[in-house]
Amino acid sequence: MISPIISLIIFAMFMTGSPGPGNLLMMAGGSTQGFKKSLLFLSGMVAGKTAVNLLIAVGVGVFVVENEILFELLKYVSSAFIIYLSISSFRNIKKNSDLSKFTFKNGLLVHPLSPKTWSMILLAQSQISNIGISQLQRSLLIWIIFTVGQIVFHSSWGIAGSILGRVFSNNIWVNRIILFVTILFVVWFLFD
Repeated sequence: MISPIISLIIFAMFMTGSPGPGNLLMMAGGSTQGFKKSLLFLSGMVAGKTAVNLLIAVGVGVFVVENEILFELLKYVSSAFIIYLSISSFRNIKKNSDLSKFTFKNGLLVHPLSPKTWSMILLAQSQISNIGISQLQRSLLIWIIFTVGQIVFHSSWGIAGSILGRVFSNNIWVNRIILFVTILFVVWFLFD
């Protein structure tokens, strides 16, 4: 039998590594402005997910997920915000342009607005609820595991985007395709 902590690590790897708004936005940021310039955006996303972890640790998460209207509102606001970032970037792609949309502040909003983030952290809490540690210890363990996964996978997607952006540096269509895929994913998520 797999221990609950190993199960949690595997779960976190799939959740933080799979295509989602954070990963796709990091890829878009990497392709349009390079990985290094996307690090502030990544820092904002880590801080935002940390805030979600704290809110869930104190019980706000259950209220958000179980309140159907609030959860649906969160879904639409999140989708609108991510589409806004993508469309703003889509219109401003120029060689050597400074895209001010991939900032710490905008990164800070990605995960608190993401229903996927709220759901996966709550699932993680329930997955290890019976391993004999306190709520504070559980929350800290989940935060560490998901933060490491987030940094590794968001960075990987950002680096992949940066490589694509360099390989096809004279072709703004590659960057636009990445942003378009981000928008398609968000629309699919919204109506799924």
